[in-house]
Amino acid sequence: MAFTPPRPSRIPRIASPRLSVTPGWLGLAFVLPSVAVFGLFLVLPVIAVAGISLLDWAGFRIGDWIFVGLDQFRQMAGDPVFWRSFTNTLLFTVATTVVLNIVGFAYALLIASHVRGSTLAKSALFLPVLLSPVIVALMWTRLLDAFGAANQLIALFAPKARPTLFLGDPDLALAGVIVATVWQFTGYNMLLYYAGLQNLPRDQLEAAAIDGAGKGASIRNVVVPSLYPVIGTVLLLNVIGGLRVFDLVYVMTRGGPNRSTEVLATYMYEQAFKFSDMGYASAIAMVIVVLSISAAALRIHWGSRMTEDG
Repeated sequence: MAFTPPRPSRIPRIASPRLSVTPGWLGLAFVLPSVAVFGLFLVLPVIAVAGISLLDWAGFRIGDWIFVGLDQFRQMAGDPVFWRSFTNTLLFTVATTVVLNIVGFAYALLIASHVRGSTLAKSALFLPVLLSPVIVALMWTRLLDAFGAANQLIALFAPKARPTLFLGDPDLALAGVIVATVWQFTGYNMLLYYAGLQNLPRDQLEAAAIDGAGKGASIRNVVVPSLYPVIGTVLLLNVIGGLRVFDLVYVMTRGGPNRSTEVLATYMYEQAFKFSDMGYASAIAMVIVVLSISAAALRIHWGSRMTEDG
């Protein structure tokens, strides 16, 4: 009789508990690292600066401070150098924003038309964006000095003219910094507008062409309204960049001559690291933060209005 092995007994299955994750918690898990980094490196420093702005502190020893409340802001209200730097910052921001957007948009239209050499022009225009602002500042300082290319060009048409100290003249120094800024960042605006032009509604452009609209009318009535979101974003980036400008101004003029190019960031730096007044420097920093947040709020409000009207 053949041997029949015993049948193995069935091992009962143990149901493993399933981890049920709702979409809300799953989204929070993905967002949490970004929120943590944002809070650690942006929100907490802003809160710390806001707290320091209420102190009289040299910045050397923790605890070696005096709480002065809003005295730093009262001092600011009567500080003529602060108001000079505030005015220069606004002038710089408005001038660079306007010029950068007009020139950048014009270049984007030119390159989007696919004229001969447009690819090379796009690369050449964007190249200055890749350079360090310190390098750009040193280059333009050399170009604008008494023996630089700007004076050499003037000498071709006016050989007897005396060299112009562009960065040494209080009436011309800020304009020189603005020119250097526009030269460096025009390619950045151009690239953003060029990307926006790739998503234009072709049907509307074709309809405008069929209706006999010229290039100017098409740009005004079709292109610009379609680029409102891009325009708003570029304007915001330019405004915030202008409000916090530091490196170009500091390397080219250090705020001079006679405070003619002093901006909020350079004045803040001077108060913090030259005069060791961290409280007053933090108060100036809070002004930059408030102006930047206000610009962002205006952009959000404008964007919501455009969405409702559209």
